[in-house]
Amino acid sequence: MAGLDAVDPEQLTHDALQGRTGPMTVLAIGKAGAGMCRGAAAAVGHVDGLVVTSHHDMVPESVELRVGDHPFPGEASLQAGLRAMEVATRADVALISGGGSSLCEVPAEGMTLALMADVYRKLLDAGTGISDVNLVRSHLSRIKGGGLGHLPTYVLSDVGGAGPEVVSSGPTIGIAPDPDRALRLMREVGIPVDDTIEKVVRSRVFDVDPNPDVVVLADGRSAAKAVALAALEDGVGARVSQEWIEGDFGESLVGLLTSADRGVTVAAGEPSVPAGSQGRGGRNTHAALAAAEMIQDTDLWFATLATDGVDGRSGSAGAIVNGGTLSRGGNPTSALARFDSAAYLETTGDLIVTGPTGTNVADLWMIWKPEDGPEPILSV
Repeated sequence: MAGLDAVDPEQLTHDALQGRTGPMTVLAIGKAGAGMCRGAAAAVGHVDGLVVTSHHDMVPESVELRVGDHPFPGEASLQAGLRAMEVATRADVALISGGGSSLCEVPAEGMTLALMADVYRKLLDAGTGISDVNLVRSHLSRIKGGGLGHLPTYVLSDVGGAGPEVVSSGPTIGIAPDPDRALRLMREVGIPVDDTIEKVVRSRVFDVDPNPDVVVLADGRSAAKAVALAALEDGVGARVSQEWIEGDFGESLVGLLTSADRGVTVAAGEPSVPAGSQGRGGRNTHAALAAAEMIQDTDLWFATLATDGVDGRSGSAGAIVNGGTLSRGGNPTSALARFDSAAYLETTGDLIVTGPTGTNVADLWMIWKPEDGPEPILSV
């Protein structure tokens, strides 16, 4: 809760806009859009405009709310994207958070929504990193990579050091095109790149000028620091890992577990986890179950949290596991192979279920190692 409180979108946006006066037209896109909009309204007195987010949430009566499709764009995403293009022409400010790449979409000329969704699904199922996924998205979309124009933009970031232009694929932030890389990424995961797709990618016109008016309000490290501070206030030693969790989840997991100090170690990021089946799993439950194997019969604890409260297909936000988790559930090999980690962890009683939190700054991984006693022997 300390971590989530530190990245509360309503409070952060209120503080950032404090002193400005309304009325103000806002364009909010992403899973934290409703909270950011409420914060803007509290700061300036009156707002109108559009919020595109992942679930029905409270916004001022003067603001239109659209719920897009996630994790892959659908018809609701298209209608939200078309509406966003209209509102962007008169908006005073953009409020951008993670998740908007799917929630708000308009295909580039020659591209279909169904084909875009299929491309994104194959990239994500292959465990492609979010920066690369969003690069491809930007080459297939009319609104990403600065397509909505250079509005003053406030960002709640879920991408670590990748830059604010990656958050929701940067609808108000220009980026440099890289069609060769985008095409190569698609081919690497088995996407047939026919003449139509290649033409779309190579003909996409980008706004390459950087948006000079972008403020990042917080990111996953902000939440991680708050967790560590809460531990310190409880008298427990704590540190924040300086490494952003990304790339292969297994390598990240081994690295963090083997380098963890005594007390609490906290890291933030968004690792790549192959999700090729339809099991009940997510990045965080998958990592937690894999960690349970590594810390079996030790006195370590490991916790994961999707800060948006929605961890893939798991129906949870993550899990807390310890050295005794496998003794309650048996061999996890099959569950991991089927990407069915949440079903396993449900039987052991280790899931964290929060529902949508209204914020989104990627994932938190937390390790607790006793502050005395022998060094635990990991199964890595």
